[in-house]
Amino acid sequence: MAQRENQVNRDKLCCSICLDLLKDPVTIPCGHSYCMNCVKSYWDEEDQKETHSCPQCRQTFTPRPALVRNTVIADLVEETKKTGLQAAKADLCHAEHEDVSCDFCTERKLKAVKSCLQCLVSYCEQHLQPHFESSAFKKHKLVDPSQKLQEIICSRHNEVMKIFCRTDQQCICILCTMDEHKGHDTVPTAAEMSEKQRELKERQQNIERKIKEKEKSLKVLQQEISELRRRKAELEQLSHTEDPTQFLHNYTLLSRLSEAPDSASINIHPESYTEDVAAAVSETREKLQDNVEWTITAVEETKGDDSLSETEPKTRAEFLKYKCEITFNPNTAHQHVVLGSGLKVKYSHTQTIRRYDHTDRFTDWPQVLSRESFTGPCYWEVEWSGDDVFIALADSSVNRSGKESAFGNNKTSWALECFSGGYTFRHSGSSTFIKGPQSSRIGVFLNHFNGYTYLSFYSVSETTRTMTLLHRVQTRCPLLVGLGVYGGSAEICEILS
Repeated sequence: MAQRENQVNRDKLCCSICLDLLKDPVTIPCGHSYCMNCVKSYWDEEDQKETHSCPQCRQTFTPRPALVRNTVIADLVEETKKTGLQAAKADLCHAEHEDVSCDFCTERKLKAVKSCLQCLVSYCEQHLQPHFESSAFKKHKLVDPSQKLQEIICSRHNEVMKIFCRTDQQCICILCTMDEHKGHDTVPTAAEMSEKQRELKERQQNIERKIKEKEKSLKVLQQEISELRRRKAELEQLSHTEDPTQFLHNYTLLSRLSEAPDSASINIHPESYTEDVAAAVSETREKLQDNVEWTITAVEETKGDDSLSETEPKTRAEFLKYKCEITFNPNTAHQHVVLGSGLKVKYSHTQTIRRYDHTDRFTDWPQVLSRESFTGPCYWEVEWSGDDVFIALADSSVNRSGKESAFGNNKTSWALECFSGGYTFRHSGSSTFIKGPQSSRIGVFLNHFNGYTYLSFYSVSETTRTMTLLHRVQTRCPLLVGLGVYGGSAEICEILS
């Protein structure tokens, strides 16, 4: 009741022009009161009319009345500021059902403005002041008001959980490290949070890169759709031609223009079959076609030196004569790259491999390099799965950190990106979309010819027993073999001659 009365009194002492408490209150002849500056400014605008009026009741005055400070009202305003104003402010800060309330307020709960992670208590503005004024609270961590403070308390030991167990992937308290989590891989929660934030940033960058690639592919597809619609419109127009001579003339012309085969720039996901059936069919084909020669072809876009093509192998058996032994250098592996048995590499966003810092290690992209460097001629094959796998070759001087350390994003590495929609060749920050048969196995041939080094990527199909040249580019040597697993896995295949 007292708070309501204070609010009513405050409303009566408000200026109807600025809607705030009266400042230097004056009372004009009609009896209404205003701030001196407010009514003065109001009357200044009416000077040209030679009559002045009350902003509230519109009573006019001639001549312009003199303004004198009303000391009685001024004293009432000051008293209201000391009593009723604080009550009104508190009323506006009253905690509703969905708000976090102050744990220190005993009567009317006010809204909390901060929660303390050390005290495990939420404070309103008034009760928070000791945290700013006393040195005892100097190191306390204040965060936005939270209703979930009890979630950071260990239910077993009733202690704050400030440790993260990487072995069990959960937050624990210091006492937990001495019993059920003894000997586990543990770090402070703040350190693990920093690591996860960095990991989250990497995943965001990966998604952004995927979005850009898909948008680029979509643009190409839209252009092709527009072209097909244009051709459809021409055909519809021709179908309505009534003159036989004109019809046949235009028909012949359109037929010649349409002779070029349609070539979609974007691979739509092919119809997939179950792995068991595909494996059975593949095995049966291999048994039936053991004596059938492999076919070496090239996609239309790949143009190379004819003399170079003559020196390259003509059959897969000839390629396999140049197979090379490859081992990965663990000192180059990113902490989210899992090196499996054999030469298998995969990406894990849930598992962080604790590796010692090393100048050769990739710090920003999930990549790994081989121990050996190659000059050619040499050949190997990579089996890949998932999405966004980079098959690369790189100079030993390739950057190990920063945006430019990604394979194909600098001048010292060449990479074929494999994803569910096709392939993209990357070098020096630029990319080229490649049409070609989709295959989970890629052959890589490094050849040295006439003083130059050439890198060739092949789509290898065990089912159709074909090798299709996807892309060829001139590089330098010696080069290290690299794999980037941004969303999948890859493995250097063990191939038999």
